[in-house]
Amino acid sequence: MAERAICGLLSTWTVVVSSVAATPAKGNESIEVPVVTGTWWRIAPNAPDVGQWKTGKENACDFTIFRSADGRWHCIACVRGTSHHGQRLFFRWEADKLTQTDWTPKGILDVPRGQRGRPAKPTSVQAPHAFLHGGRYYLFYNSGPAHCMISPDGRAWTPHKNVAGESVFFQMGRDVCVFHDEAAKRWIAYYCGMAEVAGRRHAAMVARTAPAPEGPWSEAETPVRTEGNPESPFVVRRGKHYYLFQQMNVFRSEDPLDFNRPQIAHMTGIWYNGKFAPEVIEDGGKFYIAGYGRGIHVAAFEWQSKTPAEIETWRGTDFARILSERKAAAERRRKREQQSKGGRE
Repeated sequence: MAERAICGLLSTWTVVVSSVAATPAKGNESIEVPVVTGTWWRIAPNAPDVGQWKTGKENACDFTIFRSADGRWHCIACVRGTSHHGQRLFFRWEADKLTQTDWTPKGILDVPRGQRGRPAKPTSVQAPHAFLHGGRYYLFYNSGPAHCMISPDGRAWTPHKNVAGESVFFQMGRDVCVFHDEAAKRWIAYYCGMAEVAGRRHAAMVARTAPAPEGPWSEAETPVRTEGNPESPFVVRRGKHYYLFQQMNVFRSEDPLDFNRPQIAHMTGIWYNGKFAPEVIEDGGKFYIAGYGRGIHVAAFEWQSKTPAEIETWRGTDFARILSERKAAAERRRKREQQSKGGRE
């Protein structure tokens, strides 16, 4: 059974799933790989009505999807580009079923803001992540450091405190995902950070651990994956393996604190398709993946068994094509920037 410590699980889970093995498979041992099997449908538009904070440039990005105690589905997303302090807000939608299109908008979710600088000013809010644990709903997000809200039903949210009675749970970068590693009786918070590799500090996916969501969270950060784009991690467990989604790339490992492994899957088939910050949801034994880009979209996927040889073939063909698309897109962007710079000189 897939566990959503799983980056926080509700009655239907929103799970962090990475597909393909982080640990090399032994011999011809089959490897479970997530494969999208349906078309994507939109559950939320790109620019919800944020009222007085409208600028004409607002757009929905990082989000979380979960089911409240009354069985309704909820999506809470960060809307950036507004005129609010920090230019970001949390907006929410509801639906009777996960498979509905264009969920009902429910307006802005008013969340507490962190303070930073001298004089202190409100920071922004980013990357909400909701899950159910111990009969309560938690909503972690970053606002400078990590903050959390709590709810008895997944609807009415209030600020939450850590084990020391403080509103700041831990220091962090962006895009937090809180995962319950039941096998090791611990919680893991994944997020964007910095790590030293070969004598040089650069962006990496890092993690802190704790015995409970309220902490205490470890002072030390563990580099979890030091290659590639560290944004928007999402993790889930299936059997003895853990799966990491790093954007729409998937990795598998027997160690949830080490995903420096070859990629086993890519969930969109093309590099630039406007699907980012993935979340995995399980509902009634079926799995779905969600991503944002010109709105928030969802698609069904299945876990399919692949041999190590099949995955190597995929890396040399379909995935090689995806990487080539990425390289070509980066080159086009570089040329546009050069042309734009030349026009200003």
